[in-house]
Amino acid sequence: MKIHRNLALGIVEGLQHILSEKSTLRSELSRLRTQNRKWGSRDRKLLAETILDCVRWQRNFAFMGKTKPKEKNYYWNLLGVWILKNKYELPSWKEFEVFEKSIDLTPLDPKYVDRKTIQSIPGWLDKKGCEAFGEKVWEKEISALNQKAKLVLRANTLKTSATALQLQLNKEFEIESSLSKENPEALILDKHQKLEQTKPYQKGRFEIQDGNSQKVAHWIRPEKGMLVIDACAGSGGKSIHLGALMENKGRIIALDNRSEKLEVLKERAKRNSVTIIETESAENSVFFENYLKKADAVLIDAPCSGLGVLKRNPAAKWHMTPQRIEAIEKTQQEIIQKNALLVKPGGILVYATCSIFPSENENQIDFFLKSEKGKRFKLEKQETFFAHKTGFDGFFIAKMSTEKV
Repeated sequence: MKIHRNLALGIVEGLQHILSEKSTLRSELSRLRTQNRKWGSRDRKLLAETILDCVRWQRNFAFMGKTKPKEKNYYWNLLGVWILKNKYELPSWKEFEVFEKSIDLTPLDPKYVDRKTIQSIPGWLDKKGCEAFGEKVWEKEISALNQKAKLVLRANTLKTSATALQLQLNKEFEIESSLSKENPEALILDKHQKLEQTKPYQKGRFEIQDGNSQKVAHWIRPEKGMLVIDACAGSGGKSIHLGALMENKGRIIALDNRSEKLEVLKERAKRNSVTIIETESAENSVFFENYLKKADAVLIDAPCSGLGVLKRNPAAKWHMTPQRIEAIEKTQQEIIQKNALLVKPGGILVYATCSIFPSENENQIDFFLKSEKGKRFKLEKQETFFAHKTGFDGFFIAKMSTEKV
């Protein structure tokens, strides 16, 4: 098989933007597809697959290809390794003239090559993982995080069930899937495929949501008639899930400081027929005064390093730094302190991140509970959901409660 030159140019451009200029993976793939509308579905799929692999395995590929980031043809060399590993024909282009075509593609031996090279991660991340979990657990976890993410759907129970959705997708589209023992609304697909153009998706019968992410709404145990505040709602995946679990009875107030995210949330809620979600700016101080100790439950799906979702966003490990994580942790604590005030006596506070690291998770909960504003809360349970144990993204959830007056 051959790779076309215009596609190769797009791949190299994308790699440079993501790895050198720190563009986000999703936005760069979207930009390249928009810029090259004549590409067919095969080319688009190959573009995403190649860029994802080269980003994920950057350090590993660089070692195999005996290339370094400062070299002129660095991104072409990464592509060259990918081409040979995937048994494509290496084109006779000038960019590959100095590329070592007879490279050894044998998997790297841990006896002679260090883990950060084999698993393709920055040295600081390898050190952080070992310190947090010990080498044996970290080895399992980073290996799992380097596997491609499963495609997981969440059935919208306002319109269907996981079982009924499974039958529909199989009958109408020959899509094979399996039910999840731990997630009652989840369907795990056998292979990745585009589903946004299907009628079931457009009619709001399902959302695409990782298995561990689906656990968050259930930890709140939402009931009909509750007032729930989603403090970091983003584009609303968990707000919509809560609305379905509450059967559109009660109120959900979705907060975010990005108006464009809240607009996306409104569209998603409409498609899912979730009618109880209101939106509000997270920067509106009057809102916090009016809802002081009013909420039955507050969900904080906090901004985090994203190092638990490397399966689907491997660029995070190259974009993140210890300094950025420290800044994020400061923001996390500020968000907890601010939004905990909204929980009424007898109410619930749930904190979640898509990170596995204690400094963003257990340590934050411990610090909060010892603070003045945290004294009225008690920890009910907390758990880190590791990728190597669950097969899904790395996630953390903590549930706290207050006593009734």
